Amino acid sequence: MFIEKVNTVTGAREWTVADEDYDLAQEISCSRFGDMILDYDRNEKFLLGLRSVIRKLKAQDTAVHVLDIGTGTGLLSLIAMNEGADKVTAIEVFTPMARCAKKIVKNSVWKDKIQIIAERSTDLEHLDDKPNVIVAEVFDTELIGEGALRTFKEALQKLTKPNTRVVPSRAKVFILPLESSVLDEFTKVPVLPSHPSGSPLPTCPGTASVFDCQVSQLGKGQFRALSSPTLAFEFDFEDASKIHYDESHRIEIPVKSTGRVDAIVMWWELDMDGTGEHIIDMAPKWMNNDYQWRDHWMQAVYYLPNECHVRAGQSLNLQGSHDEFSFWFEEISDSQSNQNFSRPYCRCLLHSMLSKHSVFRINSVMQDRKVDEWLHKTCSNQIVACVGEGSLLGVQAAKHAQKVFIVEKNEHFRLIMSQYKRHYELENIEILDDLESIKESPSLLISEPFYLSSWAPWDNLHFWFDTLHARSLWPNIQISPPKGRLMAVCMHFDDLWKIASPVGVVNDFDLSAFDEISQKAREATEAVIDSQPLWEYSGSILSQIHKIADFDLTREPTNFQTDLNIPLKSGTNGIAFWMEWELNDKTWFSTGLRKSADEGESVWWKGVKQGVYFVPKSLQTQENLSFSMHFLAEKCEFVFQLC
Repeated sequence: MFIEKVNTVTGAREWTVADEDYDLAQEISCSRFGDMILDYDRNEKFLLGLRSVIRKLKAQDTAVHVLDIGTGTGLLSLIAMNEGADKVTAIEVFTPMARCAKKIVKNSVWKDKIQIIAERSTDLEHLDDKPNVIVAEVFDTELIGEGALRTFKEALQKLTKPNTRVVPSRAKVFILPLESSVLDEFTKVPVLPSHPSGSPLPTCPGTASVFDCQVSQLGKGQFRALSSPTLAFEFDFEDASKIHYDESHRIEIPVKSTGRVDAIVMWWELDMDGTGEHIIDMAPKWMNNDYQWRDHWMQAVYYLPNECHVRAGQSLNLQGSHDEFSFWFEEISDSQSNQNFSRPYCRCLLHSMLSKHSVFRINSVMQDRKVDEWLHKTCSNQIVACVGEGSLLGVQAAKHAQKVFIVEKNEHFRLIMSQYKRHYELENIEILDDLESIKESPSLLISEPFYLSSWAPWDNLHFWFDTLHARSLWPNIQISPPKGRLMAVCMHFDDLWKIASPVGVVNDFDLSAFDEISQKAREATEAVIDSQPLWEYSGSILSQIHKIADFDLTREPTNFQTDLNIPLKSGTNGIAFWMEWELNDKTWFSTGLRKSADEGESVWWKGVKQGVYFVPKSLQTQENLSFSMHFLAEKCEFVFQLC
């Protein structure tokens, strides 16, 4: 089959040939099943829940027929049989995973007791032999985002016997208001530090879409809890009549500390058998003595639509709402307690257009003194052209430059910049959609560089191709930043390695059939180097910083190759990559490490994702890792080989 791809560096659209199963392989690759399967606490709690429920039914001389919804590899079906079930019917809508589960089950002692159906549970109207136990792991960071409510409700109504037991039986959702300038940076409208207060964009509630991140990685001093955790919602998965797709009610939170509510952090817990003895608890580690790392589930961050301040001893009153798939929260007064609150939507375009990390990036660049000094030194009294996507650098440059032509291809972001121009009365700005539309001859071309299509750190070398275009129009134009460099450092990641790791044998069951398809899927659809927001993941730096390659952006790109032998210290399981851009002599802007390893808990910039190569276990015992990078100038492609 042919698939259309956008070259993230050149911006060109290209057609490539792919296997007919490319989309399926990509879905397997992106699903991160491996991290979930290697969640031993999750596996143990599901085992204990199944054991408890099955033993109680067996004590009543009741045959146990388990319905495993969303079976994946079939692991929970195998656990159910191991714990005494008489029969399992497993349902998996994703065909490649259903085939994988059949292969795994076929190689087990329970092959004659487990039936796998490749279909969506909500599409089934009935089963001839109705189960009396449901087990399902259909949860995400928001608990209900994968359709858990409908899954349980319709299974109880259509597929199972009366009084069916469910594992997990119940769920609770907790919320905690935080004061955190760090979390605020991911959503607040960027403003120019040197100008009077006031937002350049219309008053906006943001979006109700959740910001799922590893809140546990917020460092000391980066947040302050304003109350104790408060129960927001409860769900009984064993009673279909109590499962509602739409709910809204008042939540009263006793405030313990005076402050500004920058974010509402949410997490959930699962009661596996209704006894309260076997709990999966998603509270962040600074709230949870039994904290377990996971990446398939995280904590959820929500932002209130309006600015909110609270005082100790008083109450914060919120209206908590959910539909079938998501939650949202809003501050209310006493008179609003019986009103319905619809899901908020972005009115300023910024939040609906940009990821949370991109909003953080703009705020960070706006406030960076090094960036302001660079703009002052390079742009003063210059006619400047500014290129990129989703960037407000041209707005920042306006206070220094004689004239700024901002070239932004995205029409929605051009509207955003027009509002900044109007709010700050920046008469020396002109906003265009291509370089050819510039009617004067700029003396300087600048960029962050950042492009919305970028995925890997080096994708922002798109700027290099913009410099070629600019020099074809104005041969004497100066370029800033004039240089870039690709950096790397050896890492020991405490847990992140699990997302790319083979699973092997889990709970004494051979799941190697899953490894066969998942590793092939990664090879077929993903680059050798992954992309991750490394501030969210704990780890240790185990080497000096390596410079992989220099890029002179004032010259035309040419093919080149870099070969390095990187010493591997014991414990190295990953190599992190990032770009740095030269602002002035000896001043570089890093999109990766921001501090030396001993200066703080979070040394990685939160504005963009960094690149990660996960070192296979077979290579971790080597003294050196052979690294080769080929740069193909015509398409600006990077080919990496590590062995």
